[in-house]
Amino acid sequence: MSKSIVAFLAFFVAWSLSVAQSNGDVAEGRILAEKSCVYCHGPDGNGNNGLPKFSSDIIPHISGQPQPYFINSMGAYKQGTRLDDDMNIVSEQLSDEDIRNLAAWYATQPPSATATYEDDVYSN
Repeated sequence: MSKSIVAFLAFFVAWSLSVAQSNGDVAEGRILAEKSCVYCHGPDGNGNNGLPKFSSDIIPHISGQPQPYFINSMGAYKQGTRLDDDMNIVSEQLSDEDIRNLAAWYATQPPSATATYEDDVYSN
């Protein structure tokens, strides 16, 4: 077997495992999002629906993110390899199952075409 076929098969197996591990419970993710994410990211991940913005923070919209991307991002916050004071603290309090459930919820939410904040660079 050629090296490229072996590399492709290894990639496919790793990808399949990551997809299988990313399946979370959408309903549980919604409940958790309403408890822990709503203030900054809003109930659907499109912003905080007019609550006061912290002047120095840019809060990204997280709706519509692919589950593996969301899970990897939260894992990086949890491990401290991606730095944000608030997200590092929040992620440490979440189990792997919580993160999968949040990923499932936010993946089902359509991204908004309008920003909650006038200067939100993620929606312009």
